[in-house]
Amino acid sequence: MKKTLLAFTLSTVLIPATALAEWPEKPVTIIVPWAAGGNTDTVARLTAKGLQEELGVNVNVVNKTGGSGVVGHDAVKSAKPDGYTLGIATVEIASMHHQGMTKLSYQDYTPITRLAVIYGGLQVSKSSPFKSAEEVIEFAKENPGKLKASGSGLNSIWHLNSIGMLRSAGLKDDAIRYIPTQGSSAALQELAAGGIDIVTSSPGEADSMVKAGLVNNLTIMSKERSPFYSDVPTFKEATNRDWELQAWNMLVAPAGLDKSVQEKLMNAMKKVYAKGELASFANKQGFEVIELYGDDAHTFMANEDKKFGDILKN
Repeated sequence: MKKTLLAFTLSTVLIPATALAEWPEKPVTIIVPWAAGGNTDTVARLTAKGLQEELGVNVNVVNKTGGSGVVGHDAVKSAKPDGYTLGIATVEIASMHHQGMTKLSYQDYTPITRLAVIYGGLQVSKSSPFKSAEEVIEFAKENPGKLKASGSGLNSIWHLNSIGMLRSAGLKDDAIRYIPTQGSSAALQELAAGGIDIVTSSPGEADSMVKAGLVNNLTIMSKERSPFYSDVPTFKEATNRDWELQAWNMLVAPAGLDKSVQEKLMNAMKKVYAKGELASFANKQGFEVIELYGDDAHTFMANEDKKFGDILKN
């Protein structure tokens, strides 16, 4: 009887002590699926710095590259959903599985908040005869296959921007031929040199060449004009057609994260945003950080998945 009573007493003491353990009790890791030094990596490090101040534990950033983003995204998905491993999911998670690169999708993650938003655009060289996005589309309609475009690799976000733009006008995907390049910088240099006719990357990526007088922005693929490029019309304004596209990244945890930990992370990120350091960095780079939390973030990722799926299935 005494042994039974002792066991019961110990269990009533030990079990609550374990159950009441407060998160976080140890360092948190943020996995970035892209190389160090880029905008995604820098945003992740600013996020880590802010969370470290709010949570009171070390928050470390680890870059896990490879497989065009698959390796890092998979590492986040495969981690234990205990709040100690987070990750930066990027727009590629909405397109990779549609291309057969992986089975990963937005459903493998618990969203905390959206971070960076980078809108697509349309650029031409300073010497181009095209002065508006509508002129580009009309020329492509009358001369299918004559114009050449780029922005990055095949089936990249900026290739899909070109396809979506053409489809909004009822044109075939190859009405403007897409030439793959090693990223927007290479594409813009080729544009300035006269090797291609248009580029479909973001106004922010083109900003230095616009300021140098080599390139013009014709439109931005956003619902409203950007405060950073207020003279650049939206695609709707420029063509009276509907097409919007944005690259983005989001702070996530593996699926199955406890709701209380998700709430703590969201509340911490709201304080990080309020300090303004993330927004300041983004604005200097020509893009925005637009917070979006929890269920709203999940719905956003689902809608983006459907958008890119519809494009890639065709």
